[in-house]
Amino acid sequence: MAFTIIIPGIVRLVAVKTPDEVLAVNDAGMVARSLSGRGGLVNRSTAAKLAVFRTPDGDIWPAFRDRLDPLRAAHQAALEAALSDVGPLLQRIAREIAELGGYVREGAAHRAAGVIVQQAVGRLFFADYAASEESYDAACTLQTWLSAGPPRTFWIRRSGALQTSLDRIMELSRGDMACAHATGLAMANIVRSIELMRKLARHGDNLATIEPQDAMARTLRAPARVVREARDGGRAGPIRLRARSLVLLAVESARRQYPDPGFAFFANAWNRCPAHSIVPALLADVWKAARTDVGGCA
Repeated sequence: MAFTIIIPGIVRLVAVKTPDEVLAVNDAGMVARSLSGRGGLVNRSTAAKLAVFRTPDGDIWPAFRDRLDPLRAAHQAALEAALSDVGPLLQRIAREIAELGGYVREGAAHRAAGVIVQQAVGRLFFADYAASEESYDAACTLQTWLSAGPPRTFWIRRSGALQTSLDRIMELSRGDMACAHATGLAMANIVRSIELMRKLARHGDNLATIEPQDAMARTLRAPARVVREARDGGRAGPIRLRARSLVLLAVESARRQYPDPGFAFFANAWNRCPAHSIVPALLADVWKAARTDVGGCA
Protein backbone atom coordinates (compact mmCIF):
# COMPACT_ATOMS: atom_id res chain seq x y z
CA MET A 1 0.00 0.00 0.00
CA ALA A 2 1.07 3.57 -0.67
CA PHE A 3 1.98 5.86 2.18
CA THR A 4 2.32 9.64 2.43
CA ILE A 5 4.77 11.74 4.43
CA ILE A 6 4.15 15.46 4.85
CA ILE A 7 6.39 17.59 7.05
CA PRO A 8 5.73 21.28 6.28
CA GLY A 9 8.82 22.96 4.89
CA ILE A 10 10.76 19.67 4.84
CA VAL A 11 9.09 17.11 2.57
CA ARG A 12 5.91 16.23 0.75
CA LEU A 13 6.20 12.64 -0.47
CA VAL A 14 4.14 9.66 -1.60
CA ALA A 15 5.73 6.19 -1.80
CA VAL A 16 4.08 3.62 -4.07
CA LYS A 17 5.04 -0.07 -4.15
CA THR A 18 2.33 -2.42 -5.45
CA PRO A 19 2.13 -3.20 -9.19
CA ASP A 20 -1.33 -1.68 -9.72
CA GLU A 21 -0.35 1.46 -7.84
CA VAL A 22 2.94 1.85 -9.71
CA LEU A 23 1.26 1.43 -13.11
CA ALA A 24 -1.58 3.80 -12.23
CA VAL A 25 0.72 6.55 -10.95
CA ASN A 26 3.14 6.12 -13.85
CA ASP A 27 0.24 6.56 -16.28
CA ALA A 28 -1.34 9.55 -14.53
CA GLY A 29 -1.20 12.74 -16.57
CA MET A 30 -0.50 14.96 -13.55
CA VAL A 31 2.66 12.99 -12.67
CA ALA A 32 5.85 14.29 -14.31
CA ARG A 33 9.43 13.11 -14.57
CA SER A 34 10.94 16.59 -14.18
CA LEU A 35 11.00 17.99 -10.67
CA SER A 36 10.14 21.57 -9.74
CA GLY A 37 11.84 21.50 -6.34
CA ARG A 38 8.72 22.81 -4.64
CA GLY A 39 7.22 21.10 -1.60
CA GLY A 40 9.99 21.30 0.96
CA LEU A 41 13.73 20.99 1.57
CA VAL A 42 13.89 17.33 0.49
CA ASN A 43 11.97 18.14 -2.68
CA ARG A 44 14.45 20.91 -3.55
CA SER A 45 17.43 18.70 -2.80
CA THR A 46 16.09 15.88 -4.98
CA ALA A 47 15.35 18.23 -7.87
CA ALA A 48 18.90 19.59 -7.65
CA LYS A 49 20.30 16.07 -7.95
CA LEU A 50 18.46 15.42 -11.20
CA ALA A 51 19.30 18.85 -12.61
CA VAL A 52 22.92 17.79 -13.21
CA PHE A 53 21.81 15.45 -16.00
CA ARG A 54 21.46 18.35 -18.40
CA THR A 55 23.88 19.46 -21.08
CA PRO A 56 25.18 23.06 -21.15
CA ASP A 57 22.62 23.92 -23.84
CA GLY A 58 19.74 22.75 -21.64
CA ASP A 59 19.09 19.34 -23.18
CA ILE A 60 18.36 16.52 -20.75
CA TRP A 61 19.10 12.82 -20.52
CA PRO A 62 16.23 10.73 -21.93
CA ALA A 63 15.07 9.08 -18.70
CA PHE A 64 14.27 12.52 -17.28
CA ARG A 65 12.17 13.75 -20.23
CA ASP A 66 8.49 14.33 -19.55
CA ARG A 67 5.65 12.64 -21.39
CA LEU A 68 4.83 15.79 -23.42
CA ASP A 69 8.44 16.61 -24.33
CA PRO A 70 8.33 16.97 -28.14
CA LEU A 71 11.60 15.08 -28.60
CA ARG A 72 10.95 12.26 -26.15
CA ALA A 73 8.64 10.07 -28.23
CA ALA A 74 10.71 10.43 -31.40
CA HIS A 75 14.01 9.63 -29.68
CA GLN A 76 12.45 6.75 -27.76
CA ALA A 77 10.97 5.20 -30.92
CA ALA A 78 14.22 5.53 -32.86
CA LEU A 79 16.28 3.92 -30.10
CA GLU A 80 13.74 1.16 -29.55
CA ALA A 81 13.89 0.33 -33.27
CA ALA A 82 17.70 0.26 -33.20
CA LEU A 83 17.79 -2.02 -30.14
CA SER A 84 15.12 -4.36 -31.47
CA ASP A 85 17.59 -5.95 -33.92
CA VAL A 86 18.52 -8.34 -31.14
CA GLY A 87 20.41 -11.08 -33.00
CA PRO A 88 23.04 -8.90 -34.69
CA LEU A 89 23.49 -6.79 -31.55
CA LEU A 90 24.16 -9.87 -29.44
CA GLN A 91 26.66 -11.01 -32.03
CA ARG A 92 28.37 -7.62 -31.82
CA ILE A 93 28.91 -8.09 -28.08
CA ALA A 94 29.62 -11.83 -28.22
CA ARG A 95 33.07 -11.32 -26.70
CA GLU A 96 31.65 -9.47 -23.70
CA ILE A 97 28.92 -12.09 -23.28
CA ALA A 98 31.57 -14.81 -23.26
CA GLU A 99 33.55 -12.89 -20.62
CA LEU A 100 30.48 -12.48 -18.45
CA GLY A 101 29.62 -16.15 -18.91
CA GLY A 102 33.07 -17.06 -17.67
CA TYR A 103 32.60 -14.78 -14.69
CA VAL A 104 29.27 -16.40 -13.84
CA ARG A 105 30.78 -19.86 -14.15
CA GLU A 106 34.16 -19.30 -12.49
CA GLY A 107 33.38 -16.41 -10.16
CA ALA A 108 36.30 -14.38 -11.51
CA ALA A 109 37.38 -12.55 -14.64
CA HIS A 110 40.47 -10.69 -15.80
CA ARG A 111 38.61 -7.39 -15.33
CA ALA A 112 35.68 -6.26 -13.20
CA ALA A 113 32.27 -7.50 -14.26
CA GLY A 114 31.00 -3.92 -14.16
CA VAL A 115 33.57 -2.85 -16.74
CA ILE A 116 32.54 -5.73 -19.02
CA VAL A 117 28.86 -4.84 -18.66
CA GLN A 118 29.53 -1.17 -19.36
CA GLN A 119 31.47 -2.06 -22.49
CA ALA A 120 28.74 -4.44 -23.68
CA VAL A 121 26.07 -1.78 -23.17
CA GLY A 122 28.20 0.89 -24.83
CA ARG A 123 28.78 -1.33 -27.86
CA LEU A 124 25.06 -1.57 -28.42
CA PHE A 125 25.44 2.09 -29.45
CA PHE A 126 28.99 2.24 -30.82
CA ALA A 127 30.78 -0.90 -31.98
CA ASP A 128 34.15 0.41 -30.81
CA TYR A 129 33.05 1.63 -27.35
CA ALA A 130 35.83 0.80 -24.88
CA ALA A 131 35.10 0.83 -21.15
CA SER A 132 37.77 0.99 -18.46
CA GLU A 133 38.09 0.98 -14.69
CA GLU A 134 37.97 4.78 -14.85
CA SER A 135 34.76 4.87 -16.89
CA TYR A 136 33.11 2.32 -14.63
CA ASP A 137 34.17 4.32 -11.57
CA ALA A 138 32.55 7.35 -13.22
CA ALA A 139 29.30 5.42 -13.62
CA CYS A 140 29.43 4.30 -9.99
CA THR A 141 29.93 7.91 -8.91
CA LEU A 142 26.82 9.00 -10.82
CA GLN A 143 24.81 6.15 -9.32
CA THR A 144 26.02 7.08 -5.84
CA TRP A 145 25.14 10.70 -6.50
CA LEU A 146 21.50 9.73 -7.04
CA SER A 147 21.21 7.55 -3.92
CA ALA A 148 23.49 9.20 -1.35
CA GLY A 149 22.47 11.52 1.46
CA PRO A 150 23.40 15.23 1.70
CA PRO A 151 26.89 14.87 3.26
CA ARG A 152 28.04 12.41 0.59
CA THR A 153 26.53 14.37 -2.29
CA PHE A 154 28.14 17.56 -0.98
CA TRP A 155 31.53 15.86 -1.05
CA ILE A 156 31.00 14.33 -4.50
CA ARG A 157 30.22 17.76 -5.94
CA ARG A 158 32.81 19.71 -3.93
CA SER A 159 35.62 17.28 -4.80
CA GLY A 160 34.97 17.64 -8.51
CA ALA A 161 34.16 13.94 -8.86
CA LEU A 162 30.63 14.64 -10.09
CA GLN A 163 31.63 16.86 -13.00
CA THR A 164 34.60 14.65 -13.88
CA SER A 165 32.30 11.61 -14.00
CA LEU A 166 29.68 13.39 -16.10
CA ASP A 167 32.35 14.56 -18.52
CA ARG A 168 33.91 11.10 -18.83
CA ILE A 169 30.59 9.36 -19.48
CA MET A 170 29.50 11.99 -22.01
CA GLU A 171 32.86 11.88 -23.79
CA LEU A 172 32.77 8.09 -24.15
CA SER A 173 29.14 8.37 -25.32
CA ARG A 174 30.15 10.93 -27.96
CA GLY A 175 27.46 13.28 -26.78
CA ASP A 176 24.71 10.66 -27.21
CA MET A 177 22.60 11.11 -24.09
CA ALA A 178 20.82 7.77 -24.50
CA CYS A 179 24.22 6.04 -24.48
CA ALA A 180 25.29 8.17 -21.51
CA HIS A 181 22.20 7.16 -19.55
CA ALA A 182 22.64 3.50 -20.46
CA THR A 183 26.36 3.33 -19.62
CA GLY A 184 26.22 5.70 -16.66
CA LEU A 185 23.02 4.77 -14.83
CA ALA A 186 20.87 2.01 -16.34
CA MET A 187 23.71 -0.52 -16.59
CA ALA A 188 23.66 -0.85 -12.79
CA ASN A 189 20.63 -3.13 -13.03
CA ILE A 190 22.45 -5.45 -15.43
CA VAL A 191 25.46 -5.59 -13.10
CA ARG A 192 23.12 -6.63 -10.27
CA SER A 193 21.66 -9.34 -12.48
CA ILE A 194 25.09 -10.69 -13.39
CA GLU A 195 26.09 -10.84 -9.71
CA LEU A 196 22.86 -12.71 -8.94
CA MET A 197 23.61 -15.12 -11.81
CA ARG A 198 27.04 -15.78 -10.35
CA LYS A 199 25.48 -16.62 -6.98
CA LEU A 200 22.82 -18.78 -8.64
CA ALA A 201 25.47 -20.72 -10.56
CA ARG A 202 27.41 -21.53 -7.39
CA HIS A 203 24.61 -23.57 -5.79
CA GLY A 204 24.45 -27.28 -6.53
CA ASP A 205 23.95 -28.15 -10.18
CA ASN A 206 21.98 -25.00 -11.00
CA LEU A 207 24.21 -24.05 -13.89
CA ALA A 208 23.68 -27.39 -15.60
CA THR A 209 19.96 -27.73 -14.89
CA ILE A 210 18.44 -24.24 -14.99
CA GLU A 211 17.51 -23.13 -18.49
CA PRO A 212 18.62 -19.69 -19.77
CA GLN A 213 15.14 -18.16 -19.81
CA ASP A 214 14.53 -19.31 -16.25
CA ALA A 215 17.92 -17.97 -15.13
CA MET A 216 17.09 -14.65 -16.77
CA ALA A 217 13.69 -14.48 -15.05
CA ARG A 218 15.24 -15.28 -11.66
CA THR A 219 17.94 -12.63 -11.90
CA LEU A 220 16.38 -9.79 -13.88
CA ARG A 221 16.19 -6.65 -11.75
CA ALA A 222 14.44 -3.31 -12.14
CA PRO A 223 15.52 0.00 -10.58
CA ALA A 224 14.87 -0.03 -6.85
CA ARG A 225 12.91 3.20 -7.22
CA VAL A 226 12.30 6.04 -9.61
CA VAL A 227 11.28 9.59 -8.69
CA ARG A 228 8.38 11.57 -10.09
CA GLU A 229 6.45 14.67 -9.09
CA ALA A 230 2.71 15.22 -8.86
CA ARG A 231 2.30 18.62 -10.49
CA ASP A 232 -1.37 18.87 -9.53
CA GLY A 233 -3.52 17.23 -6.91
CA GLY A 234 -5.83 14.38 -7.86
CA ARG A 235 -6.18 10.64 -7.93
CA ALA A 236 -4.10 8.07 -9.80
CA GLY A 237 -6.09 4.87 -9.53
CA PRO A 238 -6.47 4.24 -5.78
CA ILE A 239 -3.79 6.79 -4.81
CA ARG A 240 -4.54 10.34 -3.73
CA LEU A 241 -1.75 12.69 -4.77
CA ARG A 242 -1.23 16.17 -3.36
CA ALA A 243 0.13 18.87 -5.64
CA ARG A 244 3.94 19.21 -5.66
CA SER A 245 4.50 15.90 -3.92
CA LEU A 246 7.54 13.80 -4.70
CA VAL A 247 6.39 10.36 -5.81
CA LEU A 248 8.67 7.35 -5.26
CA LEU A 249 7.79 4.38 -7.43
CA ALA A 250 9.27 1.23 -5.85
CA VAL A 251 9.66 -0.50 -9.20
CA GLU A 252 11.72 -3.49 -8.09
CA SER A 253 9.42 -4.25 -5.16
CA ALA A 254 6.42 -4.10 -7.51
CA ARG A 255 8.18 -6.21 -10.15
CA ARG A 256 8.63 -9.06 -7.69
CA GLN A 257 4.84 -9.18 -7.34
CA TYR A 258 4.16 -9.17 -11.09
CA PRO A 259 4.57 -12.20 -13.37
CA ASP A 260 5.54 -10.37 -16.59
CA PRO A 261 9.30 -9.60 -17.00
CA GLY A 262 8.28 -6.60 -19.10
CA PHE A 263 7.18 -4.85 -15.92
CA ALA A 264 10.83 -4.07 -15.13
CA PHE A 265 10.94 -1.96 -18.30
CA PHE A 266 7.41 -0.45 -18.21
CA ALA A 267 7.15 -2.33 -21.51
CA ASN A 268 3.48 -1.53 -22.05
CA ALA A 269 3.59 2.09 -20.88
CA TRP A 270 4.29 5.43 -22.55
CA ASN A 271 7.80 5.49 -21.06
CA ARG A 272 8.82 1.94 -21.92
CA CYS A 273 12.56 1.35 -21.85
CA PRO A 274 13.88 0.98 -25.42
CA ALA A 275 16.05 -1.92 -24.20
CA HIS A 276 13.08 -4.05 -23.09
CA SER A 277 13.96 -6.78 -25.62
CA ILE A 278 17.75 -6.70 -25.72
CA VAL A 279 18.45 -6.83 -21.97
CA PRO A 280 16.55 -10.08 -21.24
CA ALA A 281 18.14 -11.63 -24.33
CA LEU A 282 21.61 -10.52 -23.21
CA LEU A 283 21.11 -12.06 -19.76
CA ALA A 284 19.86 -15.33 -21.23
CA ASP A 285 22.92 -15.46 -23.51
CA VAL A 286 25.27 -14.86 -20.57
CA TRP A 287 23.79 -17.92 -18.84
CA LYS A 288 24.18 -19.93 -22.07
CA ALA A 289 27.81 -18.86 -22.24
CA ALA A 290 28.32 -19.85 -18.60
CA ARG A 291 26.92 -23.32 -19.31
CA THR A 292 29.19 -24.02 -22.27
CA ASP A 293 31.76 -26.01 -20.26
CA VAL A 294 29.34 -27.52 -17.76
CA GLY A 295 28.31 -31.12 -18.30
CA GLY A 296 28.29 -30.78 -22.05
CA CYS A 297 25.67 -28.04 -22.02
CA ALA A 298 25.78 -25.31 -24.62
